[in-house]
Amino acid sequence: MMAQIDIIDRHGPAPAELVRYVGMVNTALQVEAIPGAAEAPPDFLRDMQTAMAHIPSSVLAMLDGALLGVYFSTGLGSSAITDVIVNHDGQILGSVVMLDLDAFMDRTANAWATWKENTPFSSSSQLRLEVEIADGADNTRANAMQFLLLHEFGHVLTAGKQFLPIWWLPPEAMKQTGDYDFLRLGWQIDADKRIVPKLEEDFAERSGIFYYATQGLDDAAMLSAYRALQDTSFPSLYASTNAFDDFAETFATYVHSVMLGKPARVRIVSDDSVYLERESFWSSPRSGPKRAFMQALLAA
Repeated sequence: MMAQIDIIDRHGPAPAELVRYVGMVNTALQVEAIPGAAEAPPDFLRDMQTAMAHIPSSVLAMLDGALLGVYFSTGLGSSAITDVIVNHDGQILGSVVMLDLDAFMDRTANAWATWKENTPFSSSSQLRLEVEIADGADNTRANAMQFLLLHEFGHVLTAGKQFLPIWWLPPEAMKQTGDYDFLRLGWQIDADKRIVPKLEEDFAERSGIFYYATQGLDDAAMLSAYRALQDTSFPSLYASTNAFDDFAETFATYVHSVMLGKPARVRIVSDDSVYLERESFWSSPRSGPKRAFMQALLAA
């Protein structure tokens, strides 16, 4: 097994093969962003290593043998992506994370979280959506990167596990909802082999939420989506978009808020009014089933 220090130090410019692959995926999905490899400056590398070094050792141990590396790029069209590497026999060799330098170059933790959380919504909005994932001196770029890496590491830990369907296999390869311990907490596999929310977890705006989108939803949709979210088991709005990001957000926010004791506040305000305030999902009774899942996962 690889030592934990190797995980912290395993990074560099994105390999050409990975850049080409992501470019092809963006083209297929009609994403205009064109990725390229990037060399991270020394201060960026220091922040990333600080972010990694302060992730709980039990979490880093889970990545041992699963994370091949964190690679730097520009032009991803998002803050980061994770994908799996398999050999010609379909055996999983590990996962790679590709991190976009531009998303973090000049943003603190709260600035990055606020920027990312606003991407599904119109920039002409009269309301302001504000997010806090750090207090006081913790509001640093390193802590922005830490939260994002925790999300991506959630995807890394999904690969080859049995609590969610395997995302790169065709729909007909999926089993039944009850066969996946995490999936069944908020999602179901319908007759057409689509993964859809359970009826009690769905809400009107959910299907129109796209992060890093060019066309955003309006004020009314922002407010109603966040109000509806408070009646679901999704730890964040991002989590409501699909089952795989639900797990990644569940993992990231659990480590962030429960294990590290950091905030996860959302406010929707105007110049003279507060329309919504939301504390961490993990302070709500709604978090019970997912808290039990995370405790069992970490114990294993």
